[in-house]
Amino acid sequence: MTENKESELKMGNIVDLNGKFQVKLPDNWKKEFNTTEFSSGIISSDTTGELKNTIIVNINWNQDTVYINPNLEQTLDSLNATVGLKTQMQKSGKIGDYRTSFNFSSGYDSTEEMQRNQYLYILKGDSIKGHILMTATIFGDSISTEQSELVAEIVKTIKMNK
Repeated sequence: MTENKESELKMGNIVDLNGKFQVKLPDNWKKEFNTTEFSSGIISSDTTGELKNTIIVNINWNQDTVYINPNLEQTLDSLNATVGLKTQMQKSGKIGDYRTSFNFSSGYDSTEEMQRNQYLYILKGDSIKGHILMTATIFGDSISTEQSELVAEIVKTIKMNK
């Protein structure tokens, strides 16, 4: 993401209600918080435009243990298929201090009657309880470079608290 775009967006640090993680999100995006005893999340998006080409980011901490391995990737493929999405790319690696599984999928969303593109990240810290699941959904036929860069920038700012 270019410095000009980053300064235009004015990203602010947001902490979930349970204090399990923090993330930088654009200040002008609407944010909704949810929490239970076992999970905590933030849903955020720019609500000023139409749904097509808007990024909807959903970040959730969950206390369950997750294992980043080929079985997880198969499970993600199966879950995608149940909602009409086809996995386009999958890989595992690291983002910062976190082991990460990445999945990009797309397909036709019959409820919104348009193309849906979804980035899915699972982040797991070695000495931290729980994991983070982040999805970024973009409706529309294509994804701009700026949208893709913004999603990548947001996921890099996630910090889990011990």
